[in-house]
Amino acid sequence: MELNLEEAKKYIAEKFRNQGDYDFISEFDFSAMLDALLALDQAYLDEIGEEEPYDEDVIFERMHADLVKKFPALKTYLMRFVDDYMDFMEQYLVSIDAVDWE
Repeated sequence: MELNLEEAKKYIAEKFRNQGDYDFISEFDFSAMLDALLALDQAYLDEIGEEEPYDEDVIFERMHADLVKKFPALKTYLMRFVDDYMDFMEQYLVSIDAVDWE
């Protein structure tokens, strides 16, 4: 199943906005952070293919390290931001019936 990244981004951004915990991040940086996480997530899915399990620890570390490099001023908040992103992405996937619980 091909994921619609724009729809996923809209869904996840709305979840973040409703949460309100990151309102201090500029809209430009917020959008760039979501774009980076979506791209990394998609690259990881392409890397593992359909046969390998999705390892949340591996992708979390990659996402966190990437955001720390790109947004060092926000380093204090990035672990939680990535964790929230992963939760919201899972909620999105469930909402479109794209999760296969094994």
